[in-house]
Amino acid sequence: MSQIVCAGILAASSMSATASSPEAWDALYSSTKQACLQKSALKNPKVIEGPVLFAGDILYKIRGKWPQAHMQGKTGKVYCLHPYPSGEPEIVDAR
Repeated sequence: MSQIVCAGILAASSMSATASSPEAWDALYSSTKQACLQKSALKNPKVIEGPVLFAGDILYKIRGKWPQAHMQGKTGKVYCLHPYPSGEPEIVDAR
């Protein structure tokens, strides 16, 4: 019996783990970045930091111009937390 258990453990440990390809990560970063830029509502938004990868979320810091007339074209910064592989990004002001 112990030989069967040992054989099972050895077989399981010898299996290679499958990881996402670099292309898959690039596609994920690209899609979450675009969603964050759009959701930011800033004019001419650009990612200035990120992606920062968390367990289940990707964080970006974005800079652009505030679109509201009363802001008179001032520069603004926001953080975008995007759950992955799917989900809606959340935007907060980066004061």
